[in-house]
Amino acid sequence: MKSIIALEDLIKENEERIKLQRRQLSDHDSGENKLSGLMKASVETNLDKTIELVAKYKTMLEDLMKQDQTELEEKQRIEEAIKRERYFKNQNIRIKKNNERSNDQKIEAMMIMDELPSEIGFEDEELFDVAAKSLELNITNHTELKDKLKSINNNFKDLIKNDNKTAIKDLALLNYQIPILVLQFSVLLSNLKDNLEKDKMAYREKNMKIKLANEKAGKETPLPAADDEKQFKFVGFPKFHDWWIDELWTSHQAYFALHKWKSIIASLCKTSEQKKAWSVIFDNWIGIKKMINAKGKLAFEYNYAFDNLIASHAEFEEEVNHGNLVSMESIIKQITKKENFLTFGATHNVVTPYLLFKREKNRGK
Repeated sequence: MKSIIALEDLIKENEERIKLQRRQLSDHDSGENKLSGLMKASVETNLDKTIELVAKYKTMLEDLMKQDQTELEEKQRIEEAIKRERYFKNQNIRIKKNNERSNDQKIEAMMIMDELPSEIGFEDEELFDVAAKSLELNITNHTELKDKLKSINNNFKDLIKNDNKTAIKDLALLNYQIPILVLQFSVLLSNLKDNLEKDKMAYREKNMKIKLANEKAGKETPLPAADDEKQFKFVGFPKFHDWWIDELWTSHQAYFALHKWKSIIASLCKTSEQKKAWSVIFDNWIGIKKMINAKGKLAFEYNYAFDNLIASHAEFEEEVNHGNLVSMESIIKQITKKENFLTFGATHNVVTPYLLFKREKNRGK
């Protein structure tokens, strides 16, 4: 409801005015910043008017808030749409002003932005991650990434087209985030496979050098074992278990299992960029899975569509075999028995830097 959003903004603006006017009068009374008699009277008059205006706006807002729940839901959707529009409208400015990224990455990020479909937007960090990978791979034409994202997006739309449950509409923002996440995971998968291919070529080159050196020395080179190169074949990501997500924050075994599982996949990453990419992917994936899981049965079809999408494009799957589920649960229980959950980390501190910042901010109120 646009009127509610407008009133909330007016209240915020006038409350800021009230703070400013009260500060002016306080500074006058303390002698820090004396006002003329005319100026003081003007500030006092304006303060009274602004306080009266805020009270009036709040009464209007309360009346509007009593309206039908569907109108409030519409208001939330409008707010989300406005927030998203503002975010991407100012993205170009934020990219240019970012002091933590190189000029090459900024230029590459802006080029990618120009090539993205109008309905698709990368968040800043995601955009820079793709830009960094593009530079690393020396991709001057982003058509391949664009086409891949378009394919993933179309695939996802097709998977959820018949899912019209009302509760799922609250997850509409995920319809944009999920294809981007799957694209990131797909790129990471390609890089991990490339790592193994490079290792295999290096292994062959090393063996060839040994063979040539042996021939030169008149020695016999033993034949390599038939399965020597199996170590360079990607056998797939370890499968995740749905109960880890379902019981997260209620079961320390679920949290511990996710932590160990995340570490196993991290060990497949060779470069710091790949490790960082996996960390970002994991955080986004677990966040999305928890949001969907919170909807319960209403989101089963949506969850299933997400799982199918990421399995198709990133070979990332859930374990569904009962025997394997029970076996892993048993392993996790045995491992957690050996862990000491009563100890704090070496840098444990109940007063965090953010808490100090918050206390300081609150003192000024």
